Amino acid sequence: MNDHLALLRKLRGASPLDSAPSREALTDHLAVRIDEVGVTAFAEFSYLQRMAANALGTEKTAHFARVLREARVSIKPPDRCPWEAVGRMIASLPAEWQEPLAEQITVSKKGQAVLGKTIWSVDYTKSVLAALSRWVTYCAAEGIPLLPTASALHRYACRLVQPVSDRLPTSTGTAANYLQRILAGLPVATRGQFRSTACGFVVADWRERARAEGASTKTGSQLVGASMLYQFGFRMMAEAHSRPVRGVRAATIFRNGLILAVGAALPERARALTWLEFDRTLNLIDRKYLHVVLPGEALKYPEARKAREGYDVVFENAGLAEALHAYRSFYRPLFDDGLHLFPSVRGKRGAIMSKQLGRLTGNLTEREFGVRIPIHRLRDNVATEASEHLVGGAYAAKTLLRHVDEAITLRHYDHAEGLKSANEFEDYIEGRRTTRVELML
Repeated sequence: MNDHLALLRKLRGASPLDSAPSREALTDHLAVRIDEVGVTAFAEFSYLQRMAANALGTEKTAHFARVLREARVSIKPPDRCPWEAVGRMIASLPAEWQEPLAEQITVSKKGQAVLGKTIWSVDYTKSVLAALSRWVTYCAAEGIPLLPTASALHRYACRLVQPVSDRLPTSTGTAANYLQRILAGLPVATRGQFRSTACGFVVADWRERARAEGASTKTGSQLVGASMLYQFGFRMMAEAHSRPVRGVRAATIFRNGLILAVGAALPERARALTWLEFDRTLNLIDRKYLHVVLPGEALKYPEARKAREGYDVVFENAGLAEALHAYRSFYRPLFDDGLHLFPSVRGKRGAIMSKQLGRLTGNLTEREFGVRIPIHRLRDNVATEASEHLVGGAYAAKTLLRHVDEAITLRHYDHAEGLKSANEFEDYIEGRRTTRVELML
């Protein structure tokens, strides 16, 4: 009888009073088995954990999952510098534009204000360069100058929104964004030689058209209510807690439920949610209070404002605090030893990417509600429900989501009111929760 069958027989005959094999012993056992049978060892080990959980209990055998994950999943490679792609994008633009644009990028990478220059984020820089590249291609095809007139810019926008056989038409809002980015990039690329008030009027007109039409990706059916999404998250966590084996699958279900609950209770954009880390940007205070501290870099602020401002709020939510304590104690360690609130399933020691977060919430809500609700649309659900039920109505929703005026005095007033709205919304959404389950063992 080989060692694997001997261990399986031992576990089948065990009782809840017996001790489980140590993590070190299991790691050695799995390594030997991989050498003997290859990847089949992973399926064998999963079965081994199920047998152990039946005999010894779920809690005693949770470390089996971590051993299996350590063997199966590699460390997530460090993210590439996001500015690397920017250099390649510049190379496709006219030669006379490349040097001034490169200077703009150098200033933006340093993040230090320079007289006469606006700091661009890396994402905004990419969008400007992409818009300029599309414009250059269009001009070459039409045989028109690179520096636009108002009529040429308007014709370009009309071309974008026309349906063609090989692609879907661009939405009016996206077309307006392209025009805005072209007008942002050309003064930099030409060192200020291009300025056009008339083109500015064209951009304003298309932005107004976009506002009148509304976002093509947003529909009323996506507004199921923040409290419904919050409750769905807790149902998923309860499902994970009730599974007979505490493995990575259970941990993933719990994590996904937490994404929905946190996304509804803390209505931030996907980028901000990926910044949440225990003891750094998220602190658990007692059993009721949460302290969230996000730097400006994690928020959708103008680059010059990111260095000065962030998001710092303490709010009370006993249900969410309990879920976070349970997650940190029992489920988060099954991924790795990291602190990211939402770790990647496919790679160790890394957080889930913001784009994946949007796809994931869309998939989860489509199965549950029959409609895709990406993470950003959770904010719209919060805004709708807050407007209807909080004392401040629409203003409470505005401050809760930090849709603030740029004027300094109004900004400070809105921030103070936003903290009140955040705490009021926590009381409301937790009070609406119907799923009650003891998540702490």
